[in-house]
Amino acid sequence: MKVLLARENGFCFGVKKAVELTLAAAESGKQVTNLGQVVHNPKISERLAARGVKVVKDVADVEHGIVVIRAHGIPPEMRAAIEAKGLECVDATCSLVLRAQRFTKQLADEGYRVIILGTPDHPEVIGLRGFAGDNYVIVESKEEWERLPKIRRAGVVSQSTQPPWTFSALVTHVTSIAQETKVFNTVCPVTVKRQDATTELAGESDVLIVVGGKNSANTRELANLARLQGRTAHHIELASELRSEWLVGVERLGLIGGCSTPMDTLLEVKERAEALSA
Repeated sequence: MKVLLARENGFCFGVKKAVELTLAAAESGKQVTNLGQVVHNPKISERLAARGVKVVKDVADVEHGIVVIRAHGIPPEMRAAIEAKGLECVDATCSLVLRAQRFTKQLADEGYRVIILGTPDHPEVIGLRGFAGDNYVIVESKEEWERLPKIRRAGVVSQSTQPPWTFSALVTHVTSIAQETKVFNTVCPVTVKRQDATTELAGESDVLIVVGGKNSANTRELANLARLQGRTAHHIELASELRSEWLVGVERLGLIGGCSTPMDTLLEVKERAEALSA
């Protein structure tokens, strides 16, 4: 069996920045706390925990030390709570997420009804919602946006890990129900490259193994995309999850990781796949 690695793998720049900033803060000797997982990957969470980094959901749970804002960003009221407590803050928000937050606020300030494409309980979307004012709606599927009423002025943004074709379909629909539409394309170009690499790999492979956190939106989307190409795809977090029966009769195994999957994890999966098929 031949194992094919996708042309796009390893950390994206946003994840790399978030991990490096958290590790640098841990070197200070102060207590470091992440507001939620800094990135959606279990191995990274374990490594940071080994350095003494704590993870909490609420600023109220932090008494002292350094607070690191996760790559997905936070709502403005949470940032205000950090400042009110006088905590030292390191902002590890991805620059593309910060851009989406600025655009969301701009649309709200200009009086548009903000339509956010994304998963409602995803931390990035929760952050965007905080910048959208009181007049917003979150949609995740065609069924949801087709239920939208007529809108006078609509502004559209997206969770960065949404597929570009889904965003395009939403925009097309909104322009048909709104008198005026303003669109900011906030889909992450790095995520798009990873999706393109998945499509390419699916064309070369019999089966795909997608590696990354089960709560990672961009990783789940890669697995879904591979299945849309008619390929069997298994989404795992660790090499130990790889099962020998998945490899029976497979001549070409495709391997790709999400944007927060470290290369060493991907290589561990590769080695285990080769050992199981030997």
